[in-house]
Amino acid sequence: MATPDDPHEEHQPTVAELEEQVEQTRADLADTVEALAAKADVTGRAKHKAEEIVQHARTSAEVTAGQAAQAVANARDQLTDDRGKPTPAALGGAGGLLVLGLVVVAVVVWRRRR
Repeated sequence: MATPDDPHEEHQPTVAELEEQVEQTRADLADTVEALAAKADVTGRAKHKAEEIVQHARTSAEVTAGQAAQAVANARDQLTDDRGKPTPAALGGAGGLLVLGLVVVAVVVWRRRR
């Protein structure tokens, strides 16, 4: 028979300790169930991923729009003088594009009539 000071004697938990263990086990189980439910929620995860992708696309579009606006402002500064009138180089470039466009149209019309 074991004495009260015997180190080999097993500790018998009290009712309060058992209830505490049961509550802790329930809490752990609830956390596990929530984690499993989140993993099993494919639709929810897909929606969340789609929202992330949409937000990323919006951010990218905003950055690209800002870069495009800056490029337009730079081009405007390079192609116009201080009064906002086109520079001779800009007029020459526009004229060259117009002539190129007319040549392409003429070639297409000529080939269709052959």
